[in-house]
Amino acid sequence: MNHQESLAADPKFFNVSEVASIFRCDPETVKRQARSGRLPGFKFGKSWFFRWQDINSMIDTAINAAHPVQA
Repeated sequence: MNHQESLAADPKFFNVSEVASIFRCDPETVKRQARSGRLPGFKFGKSWFFRWQDINSMIDTAINAAHPVQA
């Protein structure tokens, strides 16, 4: 899948304020988490942006680490 196909498949991006609203935290916390690499995002100019699929995947990983599936 090339870059244009990727954007077409997942065109929704969130900014810092929107992610802070989702997580009910301060926007500075979102920026700090993004800078450290704990929150997947990218910078365009001076602004951070986040794809929903990346945030959702991060949430799934955190939940699965906290509650491993037992066989």
